[in-house]
Amino acid sequence: MKNNHQMKTFLEQDCVCGKSHKIKLLKVICKSGAINELPSIISEYSARKVQIISDVNTYEVAGKTVCKILDGAQIPYSLYSFNETQLEPDEKAVGSAIMHFDNSCDIVVAVGSGVINDIGKILANTAKLPYVIIGTAPSMDGYASATSSMSMDGVKVSLPSKCADAIIGDVDVLKNAPMKMLQSGLGDMLAKYISIAEWRIANEITGEYYCEKVATLMRSALKRCVGNAKGLLTRDEQAVKAVFDGLVIGGVAMALAGVSRPASGVEHYFSHVWDMLGLEFGRKVDFHGIQCAVGTNIAAGLYEKLLTITPDREKAIKYVSSFNYDDWAKELKKFLGAPALAMIELEKKERKYSVEKHRERIDIIINKWDKICDIIREEIPSKQEIENILETIGAPKTIKEIGIDSDLNLTFKATKDIRDKYVLSRLLFDLGIIEEFAL
Repeated sequence: MKNNHQMKTFLEQDCVCGKSHKIKLLKVICKSGAINELPSIISEYSARKVQIISDVNTYEVAGKTVCKILDGAQIPYSLYSFNETQLEPDEKAVGSAIMHFDNSCDIVVAVGSGVINDIGKILANTAKLPYVIIGTAPSMDGYASATSSMSMDGVKVSLPSKCADAIIGDVDVLKNAPMKMLQSGLGDMLAKYISIAEWRIANEITGEYYCEKVATLMRSALKRCVGNAKGLLTRDEQAVKAVFDGLVIGGVAMALAGVSRPASGVEHYFSHVWDMLGLEFGRKVDFHGIQCAVGTNIAAGLYEKLLTITPDREKAIKYVSSFNYDDWAKELKKFLGAPALAMIELEKKERKYSVEKHRERIDIIINKWDKICDIIREEIPSKQEIENILETIGAPKTIKEIGIDSDLNLTFKATKDIRDKYVLSRLLFDLGIIEEFAL
């Protein structure tokens, strides 16, 4: 990776944010022919037998090559490839991987991207073994994270798993991924405009932990991706590598911060809600990064509108005081079905709607309004700029273009209930203007 050295130096230092950013830094190889270095990586862990996991698609793309390379190096392996053409990251998939695990193996090698990587991290964590991921598409930012994005009881959750010990991104493989997956990778990177802004805003309003060094690391990776975006259409190696490296840095940034804030905000919650609706009611969903790109576009427009308002304390207090959570819980259940039950249960612990807590927050918001607006202007491009980037790579910009059939206004309102993270929908609720921002 282009700036591996800088990250190593960064990890060894105590930071002004108050945290000691020390994680086990993974080995990242991103270049043409990188897959051929797998045997040497396996030898570093003195592994005797490899557990390979893939699915029907990734086996054809790179799994066969992995098997040939290991055969040539006389390294024994056990292969489990999921039969599903559209594998869901849920209890069934994880259980299947665990049940097919060969106990004689002492290293896990996953061949794939989002779902396969999430399952591979859980399998390696459960088996307490080294983990190597061979990326088949620069489509999402979970390669270097220590969590797995899963559906549990129908609700999208981030489960603690295992950070990869090594990441292999063979540019010869990555550049030939379906164009939609290349678009998805850049879409997941564009989300960082919103996530960094919301991380800073939450720090101002709730005092949530924030690290400028981690944010800077994420911003520079995003800048390289956007600067090379046009090259994705021609599968330019530099553009593909910039996106893959950026996605890996996204995972590293989350690990450094110890939270998902550097890479995920309200735009990801749009995607989570759509995924829940897909699981619960069988509605259409799209690639995670594509949905995040659409969510980023929506959020950028809402933030632009937010810059035109002046906070009104009396209006905010009146709105929150008259808000009936029981009525909202019923509406949430009708909209989301079973996943809403977990959100409602979570609220009993988090008390996000506490009137007393709101009084404290609204005073802070009003006192810091100029600062909040400055953050929005500094971090988030205009909606038109976001749309221009998406048009450059031929990516969709609206839910209509990706065929998602859901009430967009209810989707946005539901983003404030997924977990206790202060995002745009929470801010608009606190200001008493969420109804005025109906989509």
